[in-house]
Amino acid sequence: MKGLEVPSLVSHRQLVVLLEAEGTTEPVDGQVDVEEFFPWALLQDRQYSARLPSLFFLRRPQAIGLPRGKRVRFASEEFRRRREVALAYASAVDRVSAEMETIWEWAAYARWWIPGDRRRANEAWHEVQRRYAELVREASEAYAPVREEIRQAIDAEEERLRQVLRENGLTLEQWQRRLFHPGPSQGRGNPSGGTATGGTGGFGIGGF
Repeated sequence: MKGLEVPSLVSHRQLVVLLEAEGTTEPVDGQVDVEEFFPWALLQDRQYSARLPSLFFLRRPQAIGLPRGKRVRFASEEFRRRREVALAYASAVDRVSAEMETIWEWAAYARWWIPGDRRRANEAWHEVQRRYAELVREASEAYAPVREEIRQAIDAEEERLRQVLRENGLTLEQWQRRLFHPGPSQGRGNPSGGTATGGTGGFGIGGF
């Protein structure tokens, strides 16, 4: 006789590892590239959506090329605070995911020949599902203000770029053509300056 009938789990990618892989760099010229990431939920059934609430990767802007994500303006202290809160969210999700994976394995291979093992595994499995939903929700709520701050920074940078383009008599389409197909002496048009933007005035084409 095998263990309990439990649904399959999605393999969890360690969020702290993903965040730390981006490094601990500071903004360049007050700018940073941000990318919103939606982790997979471990359990894919009616109780859980396919993706967990998002968090943002924060990256050092590249000197050339387009941003990986969207380029926004951060002060150094804002960068550090937002990264710390993202790491707290990631750590909470990683911990409860590891707990669920452990109990899933116990439930899936509960030993029928040990009195009470299947019953205890079943109780633990239902309890960890409840804890997973609760802890992910709490961690997401704690991260929510930072998530909203970054989204507002993205919106503000998009509007700033549109205003700069209007002041220079350019449409977005015209600027895109100049960015991708500069003339012999035109270079990568830079309507508002900045050394780390690749001529985008602080916001990469990935923001549109």
